[in-house]
Amino acid sequence: MVLDVITHVRRQEYTPEQLCQLQKIIECKYFYWWCMDMKKEEYMMELFTDDFRYYLNGHLTVKDKLLQARNAKWCNKDMQTMHMGHQPMIWLIDENHARGVFQYEDHMCYYDDCEVLQSWMVYCDDFVKGEDGAWRIQKLRMAYREMDGNFRTTMVPKDWVPDEWDTPHILCGFSPVPLSPPHFLKGIRGECP
Repeated sequence: MVLDVITHVRRQEYTPEQLCQLQKIIECKYFYWWCMDMKKEEYMMELFTDDFRYYLNGHLTVKDKLLQARNAKWCNKDMQTMHMGHQPMIWLIDENHARGVFQYEDHMCYYDDCEVLQSWMVYCDDFVKGEDGAWRIQKLRMAYREMDGNFRTTMVPKDWVPDEWDTPHILCGFSPVPLSPPHFLKGIRGECP
């Protein structure tokens, strides 16, 4: 799949509008990683389509964007995180669909004893442009290449509620207010000139 994407990217021609869309797709993915590093995993839900799917090393792992946000919040809560994506290659399949490949590395440090966790992987994600013009992740695929260290736990207790969650009504499955980014994230989805 990765080779298919980078082969198509190599042969793409771009209009100025496609370059703007390409940047918006990259920013969508970068927003995902920034949400985790800012400990605002709940804001990543706006990045996922309603039919979102998460695959880890080729296996379907999560089929719900709320569960994905809770899992990320759980895994990241006890450590300082640094998620870093590199070398994006985005295949613009058509005006509303794209597939992107990102090389990735992270550096995480547990607060209590400074134990370090580092990993290297490849993401291969499917993006869909919504009616509102925003790009969202439909399929998030992670394939680990190497990991030094281990997560202490990745199993979220069913009754666990995060200490901080900027949109607590989402936890109950009711969202009377649309999600919007906090003040420090506003402006990253600006229009291209």
